Amino acid sequence: MRLLEVISRWMGRVEVVLAGADEELRAGEEALATGEPMLARALAHAVLKRLPGSLLGLALLADACEAAGLDAELALTLEDLAELAGSSAEVWLRLARARQKTQVPADEVRDTLVRALAVASPGSDARREALFFLADLDLAQGDGARAELWLERIADRRSPGSPEAPDAGERALRRAEARLLQHDLAGARAAIDEAPSDPTHGRAALARGRILAAMGDPAAFVSLIRAYVLEVPGASELLSSTLAWQPSDDEIRARVRLVVEHRGESALARWRAAFARADGRRDEARAALRDALSDGDLSAAHPLLDAALEDGDPAALEAALAALADDPDPTVADARKLPDPAKLGNPEDLEPLLDRLATVSSDRARPWAEAVRKQIALQWIPPSGEPAAWGPLLARLDTHAQTLHDLEATARIAELSAERARPVRVAIVGEFNAGKSTFINALMGADVAPTGVLPTTATLHHLRYAPDPIARIALQPGHTPVERIVPVSELRATLKSMAHTAIRRVEIQLPLPSLTRVEIIDTPGFNAPDVKHSEAARAAFEEADAVVWLFDAGQALKHSERLVLDEAKAARIPVQILVNKADRLNPADLTKVMDRVATDLRDLDIASWTPPQALSARLALAGRLGDEQALAASGWAGVQTLLDEQIVGRSTELKERALRRRAARIVGQLRAHAVTLADRERAESEGAVRRAQGMARMSAALDRDAEDAARALAASLDPAVQAWQGDLAVVVTGRDREAVANDAVLMRYRVERALARIASPLCDALATMAKESREKRALSRGQPDATDPSADPTAPAITPAELVPMVRAMVRQFAFAGSTSSHALARAAVATLIEHTSARATPAVRAGSAIWLERELFSFSEALV
Repeated sequence: MRLLEVISRWMGRVEVVLAGADEELRAGEEALATGEPMLARALAHAVLKRLPGSLLGLALLADACEAAGLDAELALTLEDLAELAGSSAEVWLRLARARQKTQVPADEVRDTLVRALAVASPGSDARREALFFLADLDLAQGDGARAELWLERIADRRSPGSPEAPDAGERALRRAEARLLQHDLAGARAAIDEAPSDPTHGRAALARGRILAAMGDPAAFVSLIRAYVLEVPGASELLSSTLAWQPSDDEIRARVRLVVEHRGESALARWRAAFARADGRRDEARAALRDALSDGDLSAAHPLLDAALEDGDPAALEAALAALADDPDPTVADARKLPDPAKLGNPEDLEPLLDRLATVSSDRARPWAEAVRKQIALQWIPPSGEPAAWGPLLARLDTHAQTLHDLEATARIAELSAERARPVRVAIVGEFNAGKSTFINALMGADVAPTGVLPTTATLHHLRYAPDPIARIALQPGHTPVERIVPVSELRATLKSMAHTAIRRVEIQLPLPSLTRVEIIDTPGFNAPDVKHSEAARAAFEEADAVVWLFDAGQALKHSERLVLDEAKAARIPVQILVNKADRLNPADLTKVMDRVATDLRDLDIASWTPPQALSARLALAGRLGDEQALAASGWAGVQTLLDEQIVGRSTELKERALRRRAARIVGQLRAHAVTLADRERAESEGAVRRAQGMARMSAALDRDAEDAARALAASLDPAVQAWQGDLAVVVTGRDREAVANDAVLMRYRVERALARIASPLCDALATMAKESREKRALSRGQPDATDPSADPTAPAITPAELVPMVRAMVRQFAFAGSTSSHALARAAVATLIEHTSARATPAVRAGSAIWLERELFSFSEALV
C-alpha cells in the first residue's frame, strides 16, 4: 500500500482543495499508477509549493522517491513527515527502511523502529512488521538473544487446535537463526523444522543449510546448493566454506562444481581453495587464498583465516589478520590472541600468555589455543625428563588452587616447592622382620637401631641430617602440643609413653654425613599384625623419591609382597629390589633364589631400578662397624656402589620424577574441582537462559494484552487513587487553584500522599498481573514448558519488592504531573512492567572460568605423566 493511501485514511483533503492543489495531487497519484515516478515527484513538489508542510504532499513525494529509487531524498522526506505525523507507525517503518538503505548506523534504524512500535496498534500489521524488522536487525548484528525477545512479542492469538498464523513459519525461521547465533544447535534444529518448506524460500534454505553444516550433517549440501541457485546473499560464501570443511563424497563435489560453473564463479579464489581443500590439497588451497589476497580480493581473507586456524599455519594467519584489521568478528578477535607455537619465548614469561588464551572462546580458534597450551606445558615440563620450570609451574598451580578455594592443594603446592631443596629421599620397604632396621644401620654406618632410635610404630620415621641429634614427634590434629621435641636417646621411652594413635610422624635428625646426601624413610612392615602399619608403609610411596625393597632370601616374593609391588607400580615410583639374609643360603640356593626373583618380576611386569642384588645386612653392619671379613662376605660393596651411582648419583632424576608424580596428583585434584565447577557454571548458565526465555514469553504476553491489562489495572487502582484524591481535597478546599499549583509544600504533600496511597497497591497489582500472565500462558500451552518460569520452581517470580523503586518513581512522576487519571497511570505501569520483564529476559553473559581452567590443567596433567 502506498503511503499516500495510508495518510489519506485518517485525514481529509480539504486543505489541499482549499489551497488549489487537488488537481496536482490526483495527477501525481495517476503518474504513480502508470509507472512515472519522476512526474509524480514533480507534481508532489508542486503540491508542497502551494501548501508547504502538507502531509498528503509529503506522502506523495515519499511514494514517488521510493518508486524512483531516490533513497536519500526519500529519507529526508520521511523525516519531515515523521515530525508532522509522528503517530503513524507506517511512516516510522518506512523511515527505518529508508535509513537502512542509506547506511545510517544500525542504532538509529533501531530507534526509528522502536518509535514505530510505540505508536502501532496492538496486533496491527505495522506492529508485527516492526518486530520482524527489529529481529532481523539484531540477527544481522549477531545478537540472537535480543532477536528472540522481539520475536516473542509478535502477537500470536491462536487458540489450541486453530490453524497456524500466516507468519508462524517466518517466526520459526528467525528463531532458528537466533538459536544458532546462541550456539543452541538442538533448539535451532527444532525451530528450522517449523520454518517455511517452500523450495523457493532462499532464506529458509540458507538457514537450514547453515544449521545442518554446524551439526556436521551431510544433508547441509542439499539446502546450501538450493540457496546458492536461488542467489541468496551469503550462500556462495557459506557453500564454499562448507565444501572446504565438511566431509563430502565425489557426487556432492560434482554437483557443487556444476552449479558453480553455471554461475561462472569457478575462477574465484574461494572456490578454487574450497575444491582444493575438499580434494585434500590443503597447501594448494591456502596458497590460492593468499594469492587472491595479494591481488586485492578481500573476500579471500575469511576463508584464509579459517584455513590457517585449521592447519595451524602462522604465516597464513598473519596474512589473513592483516586483511581483517577492522573486522569485529569474534573469531578474528580471538585469532589475534594466538601466538606462533614455535616462538613462545622464555618459560618464565608464559603465564600472561596463558591468561590471554583463557579468553579464547570461538570454535575456530580454540584448537590453536589448545595446541599452544600443550606447547607451554611441554616447555615447562620437558618430555625429556630434564628438570621442569618449577617456579612458574608451581606459581600457576597455586593461582588455580586459590581460584578454586582448594586450601589442601595450596598447602601441598607449598610443600612441593620446599622439597626441591632437600636431598633425595629413599624409603626402605619390606615385610615385618625383613631386616629393614639392620639395613638402615648399615647404610648409616652407625649402630643406631639397638639403642632404640627406630622403634616399631604405625608411623613413618624420617631420618634427616642435623648438627645436633634430636627427635621431633608430630601429633595428630586435635592433640596439644602439636609437636614434641626430645633427645634421640629418649625417643623410645617417649613413644612408649604415648598412644600410638596420637602420633602422626616421627622425624629423627642425626649428625651423620651420609644423611647430607640422602634422606631415609623407615617404614613399618606390610605384614605386621596392626593394619595401620601397612597403611603407613603405603604412605611412603607418596613421600619417597625411590624405594629400596628388601626381600627375605628365605621366602622372597610372597603373594602379599606381589600385591604391594603392584601398588608401587601403580604409583609409578622407582623400586630397587634387594634380597637380604643372603648369608643364610649356600651359593647354589642363592643363585636359584635370585633367578626366581628376576623371573617373577618379569612375569609381574615390574622392573627393578637396576637388577636385583643380594646382601646380608647383618654382616654389612658388622663390617661397617669394623669387621672387614664380615664386610667382604656381606655383598655390601655392590650395594654401596648401586646406592652411590644409581640412587645418589641419579638423585636429580629421581627427585624430578617424584616431583612430577606429586604435581600430577595435585593437578588431578585441582582438575576434579574444576570439572565440578564447570558443570555448575554450565548448569547455572543453562538455567539463566531458560529463565530468560520464559521471562521473554511473559513480556510478550503482557505486551500482547497491554490494553486489556491497563484497563483491569486502572479498575483495581481506582480505590487507591480516590483515597489519594480525598486526602488532597481536605487541604485544598477553598484555596485558589493557581496558589495551589505554585505551593511547593503542597506539592510535596501531594507526592507523599500518592506514594503512601498508591505505590504499595500498584506494586502488588503488577506482581499479580505478572503471575497471572505466566500461569495463563502455561495453561494455554496445555503442558509445562521447561523454558517458562511458571514451569520452573527455582525461577524467581516478579515480586512486589523488586518493583518498589520503579513504581515509586512512576507514582512520583504521576503526582508531579498533576494527573488524576488512574487509567493513564495504569498504562504507564503496564508499559514499565513490560520493559522490566524484557530487561530480565536477557541473561547476564558471564564467561565460565572453570572450563578453560580444566583444559589448562589437563594439558599440565598430560605433560606430567
